[in-house]
Amino acid sequence: MKVTVLGGGSEIGASCLHIQIGETNILIDAGMRMHGEDRLPMLGMTDELGKPDVLLVTHAHADHIGALPVVHTLYPDVPIFATPPTVDLLQLMMKDSFKILTEQSRMNQTLMPYTEEQMQQLVEAVRVFPANGVLKIGNTTITAYRAGHIMGAVMFLLENDGERILVTGDLSFRGGRTIPGAKVADGIQPDVVVMESTYGNRLHTDRNTEEKRLAENVAETIANGGFALIPAFALGRAQEVLLVLQDYMEKGLIPSFPIYVDGLVTPVSRIYRNYPHYLKGPVAHRVRTNGDAFLTEGRCIPVSAKERESVINGKPACIVASSGMLTGGASAWYAKHLVTNPKHAVYLTGYQDEESPGKKLLALAEGKEDTLDIDGTSYQVKCRVDKFGLSAHADASEMTRFIETLDPTYTLLVHGDDDARAALGDKIHPRFHPILTENGETYPFDKRKEGSGVVGKKYRRNREQERLRSYIGHVLLYNKDGENTLKFGLCQNVHPKIATFYCDTPKGKLAKVEATHMMETLGPWGLSMETFADVASRVLTFSRPMLKDVNWDLLPDYILSLQEIFQRLKLADEAQQFAVALALQSIPESHRHVDLEGRVGYKLDRELRFQLSNLDLPIQAIKMNANHAMDAVRDYFAEHPRFLRCGVQENGTENEHILLSFDFPNSIADAERKKITNAIKQQTGWDVVFSDSVRHEAFQPLLASLLEKNVAMPSVHIHDAVVMTKEAKPENSAHIMEQFKQTTGFRLQFAEDGDVAAAGSTAGSAGDKSGIYMPETTVAPLENNQAIAVAKQYASDYGVTIFKTGMKQMNGHDLMELHFISPEVASRYGDMMQALSNEIGMAVTYARSPKQNEIIRITNQAIPAEWGQQGNPSVHMDKGEVSVKVANEPGAAELAEINEEMEAETGYTLQLK
Repeated sequence: MKVTVLGGGSEIGASCLHIQIGETNILIDAGMRMHGEDRLPMLGMTDELGKPDVLLVTHAHADHIGALPVVHTLYPDVPIFATPPTVDLLQLMMKDSFKILTEQSRMNQTLMPYTEEQMQQLVEAVRVFPANGVLKIGNTTITAYRAGHIMGAVMFLLENDGERILVTGDLSFRGGRTIPGAKVADGIQPDVVVMESTYGNRLHTDRNTEEKRLAENVAETIANGGFALIPAFALGRAQEVLLVLQDYMEKGLIPSFPIYVDGLVTPVSRIYRNYPHYLKGPVAHRVRTNGDAFLTEGRCIPVSAKERESVINGKPACIVASSGMLTGGASAWYAKHLVTNPKHAVYLTGYQDEESPGKKLLALAEGKEDTLDIDGTSYQVKCRVDKFGLSAHADASEMTRFIETLDPTYTLLVHGDDDARAALGDKIHPRFHPILTENGETYPFDKRKEGSGVVGKKYRRNREQERLRSYIGHVLLYNKDGENTLKFGLCQNVHPKIATFYCDTPKGKLAKVEATHMMETLGPWGLSMETFADVASRVLTFSRPMLKDVNWDLLPDYILSLQEIFQRLKLADEAQQFAVALALQSIPESHRHVDLEGRVGYKLDRELRFQLSNLDLPIQAIKMNANHAMDAVRDYFAEHPRFLRCGVQENGTENEHILLSFDFPNSIADAERKKITNAIKQQTGWDVVFSDSVRHEAFQPLLASLLEKNVAMPSVHIHDAVVMTKEAKPENSAHIMEQFKQTTGFRLQFAEDGDVAAAGSTAGSAGDKSGIYMPETTVAPLENNQAIAVAKQYASDYGVTIFKTGMKQMNGHDLMELHFISPEVASRYGDMMQALSNEIGMAVTYARSPKQNEIIRITNQAIPAEWGQQGNPSVHMDKGEVSVKVANEPGAAELAEINEEMEAETGYTLQLK
């Protein structure tokens, strides 16, 4: 068997293959290049290769049929076969192509590749491929399979004496709105596959998203008073565009507007309606019911060349015209008249050849160029330009999976530029021997002596390697060397011998993942890469929103696979599936089971289901990273008048929280604090702590505002929650005091109300309610550093820990503030503070805020392991309690003993939940 590439090997255009299989010579397609002087395949090589016995046509695009008149002139007796739709379309396309070639030859003063008579003879010679899809030429059997792409497109399987070769032509597995996708026949196992590679270096965007984007952009352009020109391939793409726009209008998703259809689009659409049995069910039904699905009366208006002026001088509308690359025809005429006006838009929907005006238009949209040449004239482009992914070609992932399914010995890649073929060649596994073909080259394959097939390294099936290959196209959850964090990847290829997956990451990079680092597979991914990147990124950033509504109680106590869990939990949303897979990796290893095939099962007992429901496990991304969380907190408090700032604070060995600061924290009531705590927990996953720090300087402007005059800085008594001003009490003092209390949480006292601080100076005993111990003697005050040193000695003598000693001012005199672990402990040392006050000659008081971190540390150390502590202790300053959630309730005696130790050391009592 020999395959010779006469054209379309290392390019898109002039597709033509000469295949010798057994004693039969077959020519498949004879297309034409869109640009350049040399437009024809290397047909002269057929003399030495051997006269073809038959000519097969995959589909009716010009790059596959443009040179057929020349071939027919060379070999007029060679039969030409195509499917019925292709025969009709070919006749139309050839006649239109002849008109365009005639005009181009006249302008460029070049010779026509064939005459009108030769073209007409070709059109009349084409035969219809047998209805059963099988053709016999000598000892060769030729079977046609649906290829998708456009109506009537097929791929050909050639079989002769044990040898098999499949030629795909142009492929589309998704099909689009108009026709079904390619048929992937089981059990073919060809020796050689010749496959197109147009988009071998890319993955298609989500089709529904692109259709929505196109419809909405067209509607927006028209609503703004402009024309939306859609240059579309007359055969295939234009019909898709017409269906998309009409469907969106019929559903009321966009306003109605006229669609003008020009060029070859109209007659092609009429041929499409003649073959409803080749169309998708809904479209076929509309054709049978309404007589048409494309040129709908009153909505799609066919126009001729004579009517174009009236179209662009009329009301704004959409224009769908050929050709798709602006190389000529109706679309080029409209482009000349529209591109210089910023109100209009040109929307490209298909492949653009490197030399085409459409490609240059895209470069212009990217800011690389600013003018466009059409038919030899340069135009300054000011209109909007955009491209939409409505491709009728398979992408890299689909073609890779197709080859995996066919399992050939050799794969010849044609119909693609160098980058696309090279990228696809790298993705296809080496065992399928991908070959990047070149025009003019012959690729021989020797038949095996012992039987069927061609000579080549035969693949011996290995269960483990096949298991690894089965993950191609699947979403994998994995970790990397030395990292605890998990990541998502979309598996594009696998190297079974070294057990390594090649995965696209959400950031668009390629990751090599060893099989031993794969934690789970979430199943095949059928949506776009953009959707995958969005879902994976959202879950890895903050998984809580996707998990909070999951009903884990729907799961039984026995082992289930991840897919079974998805079904039991009724998870249709991809983000929830990703989050659940991530959450399951946090359960103990004893509840994860891996069988001999590497499949993972999960056994979730009642306790684990409870923990998952309460999000009490160390689930990755259950809370945002600190920066994102603080951004969310700032957004939450954007309109809050009292909020100042937030920050991340350590709170024990494993506990972190967000510390919230307000100018007047006393004004934040318990109910509001609870609401804030719950909201931030839901939005960020973080616990919060409210700072007790008061912004002293904020009292003066507030007081001035309430009294409506300038005032001196008031005296602030933090411990008594009182602010004293020297201002006289106004007539509306009650209202002002109430406003002040609501805003700050502090009581306002005027000059005539007395001095709350002074009231406490008359008593210096440990029982003094003000908590301020005044010197009982007239000893001269010590210097501050000396006084602090004496305080440290007192703490040592009394056996109590003083965490900090600070100096403040009270009524113009020094005030020493001692920081005990809690005010409850401080109250035990009144005698010490009174004695200290007498010795240093200054007032002594204690801080009213406890050392929460220290109390939590002591609590964590005190709780025995067998209690099963869950989460971190919570300090309740208002109650003098520290609460802890435990799995196992201790005995009363043990609890009392621990409680006594806690109370003695911290002043706080222990409460269990």
